[in-house]
Amino acid sequence: MMKGGLCCFVALVLVTFTSCGDHEKELTADEIIQKAVKRHGGDNYDNMEVEFDFRNRHFRAKISNGEYVYERSFKSDNGWVTDIWSNKKFKRMVGEKEIKLDREDMRTYRTATNSVIYFALLPFNLDDPVVNRQLMRSVEIKGQPYYKVEITYGENGGGQDFEDVYIYWIHKENFTVDYLAYSFNINGGGVRFREAYNQREVEGIRFQDYMNYTIEEDFPAHELDYAFVTNKLKLVSKIELENVEVRLFPQPQAD
Repeated sequence: MMKGGLCCFVALVLVTFTSCGDHEKELTADEIIQKAVKRHGGDNYDNMEVEFDFRNRHFRAKISNGEYVYERSFKSDNGWVTDIWSNKKFKRMVGEKEIKLDREDMRTYRTATNSVIYFALLPFNLDDPVVNRQLMRSVEIKGQPYYKVEITYGENGGGQDFEDVYIYWIHKENFTVDYLAYSFNINGGGVRFREAYNQREVEGIRFQDYMNYTIEEDFPAHELDYAFVTNKLKLVSKIELENVEVRLFPQPQAD
């Protein structure tokens, strides 16, 4: 009787530990990013048109079946300016006329167009094959548990700013991107840390604004969560999207 009871007890303990181990199994960086993309927009990202205003500029992103067109437009002393970046090329239009650009101006205008749309649509495209994803040690911020994922692009997939490093703090339960940080090399280089707020959904796509912080000390991007919780960061701006509109296109039918 005792022998049978002991066997049942041991079996129960093994089942309990096995269940707990399965439940606590850490996800891979790829799996975490995939869940975050699904939580923020999923398949809606693949066929959509998004428009919004940011700092007196109007932005538009049209994405359909792997093709994209990103636009930034604003009024200047010379007329209405539209910067257009597609899979094929970048161009600047003033009114109906295309303006010839040197390499430095083209890079500056293209970066200004792409960077705003990149951050507005996060985590869209973080699951792209050209992205390098590395899982770092999990942390707690304001009592909440977060996966911490480092994103780099490499020289073949990251364009001219391939050396930039991005860190994303993704909530372990709801897979929202609540914090992000990045390092950059242009204009003397530096780091930024962003805290999301004003989260809202438009046509099934999650948008959020950010408190934008920096630090005067020499801090790597992946340690900015520590600087944030110890109040070492300085607020430099707010990243606020206005007049957000989304139009979804029908998903292509499988053959």
